[in-house]
Amino acid sequence: MCGIVGYIGKDNALSRVRSKIKLLEYRGYDSSGFCVIDSTKNEFLIKKTIGTIDKIKNIPDIESSIGISHTRWATHGKISESNAHPQLSQNNQISIVHNGIIENYQELKLFLKNKGYSFNSETDTEVACNLIEFFLQKNNFEKALIKTLDKIEGSSSIVGININQPKKIFIIKKGNSGGLVVSQSGNEKIISSDPTILKGFADSYRYLVNNEIAILDENAIQFIKEQSGKESRIVKLENQNFEDINDIYQYKMEEEIHFQPKAIENIKNNYSSLIINKVEDSKVKFDEISRILIVGMGSSFNAGYIGSYYFENLSKIPSQIINASEFIDSGKIIHETDLVIGITQSGETAETIKALEYAKNKKAKTLAIVEKSSSQASIISDLTINIGCGSEYAVASTKTFTSTTISLYILSKYIYSKKQNINFNHNEIAQELDELNNKVALILNNQNKIKEISKRISKLEHILFLGRDIMYPVAMEGALKMKEVCYIHAEAYPAGEMKHGVNALIGEKMPSLVMAPTGISFNKMLSTVNEIKARDGKVIGLTDNESNQFISLLSSYLIIDSFNFNLDVILYSINLQLLSFYTSLLLKINPDRPRNLAKTVTVE
Repeated sequence: MCGIVGYIGKDNALSRVRSKIKLLEYRGYDSSGFCVIDSTKNEFLIKKTIGTIDKIKNIPDIESSIGISHTRWATHGKISESNAHPQLSQNNQISIVHNGIIENYQELKLFLKNKGYSFNSETDTEVACNLIEFFLQKNNFEKALIKTLDKIEGSSSIVGININQPKKIFIIKKGNSGGLVVSQSGNEKIISSDPTILKGFADSYRYLVNNEIAILDENAIQFIKEQSGKESRIVKLENQNFEDINDIYQYKMEEEIHFQPKAIENIKNNYSSLIINKVEDSKVKFDEISRILIVGMGSSFNAGYIGSYYFENLSKIPSQIINASEFIDSGKIIHETDLVIGITQSGETAETIKALEYAKNKKAKTLAIVEKSSSQASIISDLTINIGCGSEYAVASTKTFTSTTISLYILSKYIYSKKQNINFNHNEIAQELDELNNKVALILNNQNKIKEISKRISKLEHILFLGRDIMYPVAMEGALKMKEVCYIHAEAYPAGEMKHGVNALIGEKMPSLVMAPTGISFNKMLSTVNEIKARDGKVIGLTDNESNQFISLLSSYLIIDSFNFNLDVILYSINLQLLSFYTSLLLKINPDRPRNLAKTVTVE
């Protein structure tokens, strides 16, 4: 959730930590702040604010070579300057930034209060800060950090500085509370919760794992507690030239929607290295897999839902989608012949990480579908597939949803070829993705009707999204977008559920948006639309059926240029993305940064 930056070197640390943390504001932006050591006075300079780092004014011109910065998404304590990071220990010795949750912080807080400590914030972070300072009373620096790691429970990533060790910066990693990486260029070192900000600084980085502690100075990165396999945790930064930023777009969400043809083209050109080669080189024996369980949250869940259709209908393997937050507590019986797929664009989603760990402990095979080259999910899993669309910065997923869905489609067809012992049809995949891209271009080049419907939707307070079969998760994704960036109460249902309670909501103030592709479910959807109309409900339709019998029932509609039942979901989804985007603009909402949300969710 939170963005973390640490810097040590000869450059102006204040400038570095401020500029780098701006690149991470998409991860959490309730509040922000920085702490540097004034080299002349040997004292902390701490500045914090509600909102983004740009709101901090009146910054003195000081010399500094070491510092930390943070963007916060509130978990413990309200959104306030006192709860913003960095936090400072009682005696001004330790300052830290933190991502994660210290589950036993109340117990530790009481312990510290009994030792004479008082607290200025409501955060668990301040507890960790004071705990380090407390342990320093009778221990050296290294031992105090080890004792802190051993004492805190839950998952935490901590980066901090000690005023009595002004040339050093420390890192504590416990559990899987989001990534932390460290990179070096000469005598300069940068710590970050997201390696994408390292582009242009270094060509590689090293990520930390559970139960590791490092202390950095100008000369070295010293791990005082380190897990085995450190060589495998050095990652080369990839140069994704296709990801160049286009300045013609005012909003990241708009840019990322229009980037989708490039993302599809990149998958078409590189799916062998992104997916097929990874599968073939892994130790997972797909011909022995008896069931596929998919876990995810938000848009990853919805893409996984579509994937479950692919695995059942194309791979001919029993498959089920499960909300990652419910996976462990549901008591699901896991077998060694199960494949558990965790979908997490960031590779850090807390619930999905926990689900993959649980599946791994049950001896199931695990596969992570992610956007980043290395992540918490990829560390845990037997196999990792990269969706290859580049980093996504708007909170609402667009290109990552599309790329994940296409990756699942390719994977399902490949698994079928493995199980049937037949050759994988590469030409067919290339032709399908070319055709898909042609259809996407038609949508992006003609958005007038979408904008018209957005005007109507912007006047609504409630809307139902209805789908059947593979279009139900598309409806879910459309409703999620409408909630996320428009703040409109949107609910998705299987259309067949309407008669079992939902019809009670139908009326002038509750319109329905239906996905109605031609196929085995079309006549049933036609019946649903007639039932809604009979109760004075208005219906907006997305359909490839232009018959007057159907179109005459709709108050508004978008025609989908269908070409492939399994990939048409992308065409429907992109229309829904654009509907939500333009509706948000009409409502004067910034679609990139919807309230109360963060891009990367690293706490449960």
